[in-house]
Amino acid sequence: MSSNDDERRAATLKLMGDYQTLFAQGRFDEWADLWADDGVLEFPYAPAGRKRAYKGKADILAYMKHATGRVAMDTVEQMRVFPMQDPDIAVVELSFKGRALANGAPYNQSIVIFFETKDGKLQHYREYWNPLITIDAIGGRDKWAEGFGFPEEPGA
Repeated sequence: MSSNDDERRAATLKLMGDYQTLFAQGRFDEWADLWADDGVLEFPYAPAGRKRAYKGKADILAYMKHATGRVAMDTVEQMRVFPMQDPDIAVVELSFKGRALANGAPYNQSIVIFFETKDGKLQHYREYWNPLITIDAIGGRDKWAEGFGFPEEPGA
């Protein structure tokens, strides 16, 4: 490993930390500045009929502003960060306990996130999560569909 790799890895981990801080504080305009102009926010396990990927800063920011404020993360049970051999990638394993804000139902989730950076910006964020936990906490698929994500575009 070169010192250049170490510097890039440190920059990736810092960007990941900034992402989490700005997101938790709801500072979405600053949060959006962390993204590459052509960045991709991806949810491979999104239920059928929902978008699985948001492309570009405007699309990502519109999604995030629409989807937040539905659940609260009360306690982080576990968070493990895994720097990868590729210094521009880091993986986070996160388990937390929370609640749906509308009804107080438990929202206890475990997720795995892949952060990929390019030229100091977030290029690709992939989040693997169990959508059934979210759907149940919100009060069923119809309620969930009203608040999370946007419908998938035909032919997408």
